[in-house]
Amino acid sequence: MAGMTPRSDWSLILVLFTAGLFAAWQFGKVALILPEIAATYARAPESAAWLVSVVGIVGILLGAVGGNLVAGFGARRVLLFALWLGAGLSAVQAIGLPFPALALTRVAEGLSHLLIVIAAPVLIAGAASDGGRSMAMGLWATFFGVAFALGAVLFPAVVAAVGVPGLFVAHAAGFAALALILSPRLARQPRMPLGADIVAQHLRIYGSPRRAMPALCFVFYTVLFVALVTLIPVALHRPGLAAVLPLVSLSGTFAAGWLAKRGGATRVLMLGFVGCLLSLGLIWAGAVWGVFVLFATMGLLPGAAFALIPELNASVPDRALATGGIAQMGNVGTTLGTPVFAMLLATGGEAGMWGGVALFSVAGLAVTAWLAHLVRRERTGVVPV
Repeated sequence: MAGMTPRSDWSLILVLFTAGLFAAWQFGKVALILPEIAATYARAPESAAWLVSVVGIVGILLGAVGGNLVAGFGARRVLLFALWLGAGLSAVQAIGLPFPALALTRVAEGLSHLLIVIAAPVLIAGAASDGGRSMAMGLWATFFGVAFALGAVLFPAVVAAVGVPGLFVAHAAGFAALALILSPRLARQPRMPLGADIVAQHLRIYGSPRRAMPALCFVFYTVLFVALVTLIPVALHRPGLAAVLPLVSLSGTFAAGWLAKRGGATRVLMLGFVGCLLSLGLIWAGAVWGVFVLFATMGLLPGAAFALIPELNASVPDRALATGGIAQMGNVGTTLGTPVFAMLLATGGEAGMWGGVALFSVAGLAVTAWLAHLVRRERTGVVPV
């Protein structure tokens, strides 16, 4: 059983967190230098933009499969495979592939990314003590925001110095170094039988409220976050908010682990959704600074969702399945959120956009309460796993 670690191994947790940064940079190394990528291949930026989204589409299609792979083969083995795969793909990309071949490597990179973001938090939960686990998971929940903030500063300078191929080489070298560091430090993990039935693999996750709850709550955050970071600066005619709002949200995510340790992750999720609704009241009253309150409270949601994984699931395989669900639903939210909110903004203006935030916040609060009820029933034996 997991959860018996007497003391958190923070050095290992930080190395695994760094693996998350490099996984996020599988998106960022294209998204943050898209004009340079487009110029390298003599294409318009909009025609190269799908090189970013293809990585997330893999997560939608194979998120549940990835969770089952980690549960079946063990988180250590899968993480090391994914790190070496990521290193190899970045190294190949650095040689200057034709555009169609680059696109194929991005599809394979989607698999590497998916496996890392499932296996690493499972291993982080195992490396943390009972008292430190919610804080460790709260830290993990910041990996995407931290990676993009760092990448926005570092990548343009790296590209200016050594070009796009040099950035890809650095990415490959980082992955390889992480694999070499982690290989002797990670213990072999418990495994469960691996089934080939795709429907059954989804049912293993979504058929149990314990495993499904983190993912089905997290999806509301991802629908909101990427869409609002993209569209609020446009709607309010304040382009500088695009850099500030993700940093504001990180404050809430860091706080989520501390709050979950004291009050439980479910309460923090509910607090996050309620905070989103209260911040809308400030915005509708004309207080523009309510946008910062919105992002600070929204930031509670990912930290609480990741803290919920070990809180509800004691075994390593169960945690792997729950994390696979988060990976899948997270990609669903990031893929669908921006088009949905762009439509709301186009048809209803600012009022339409804020109305969408209210709708998804209420829905997230209701789903959280309903799933928490199902978890309580499952624990009492009323609902079978």
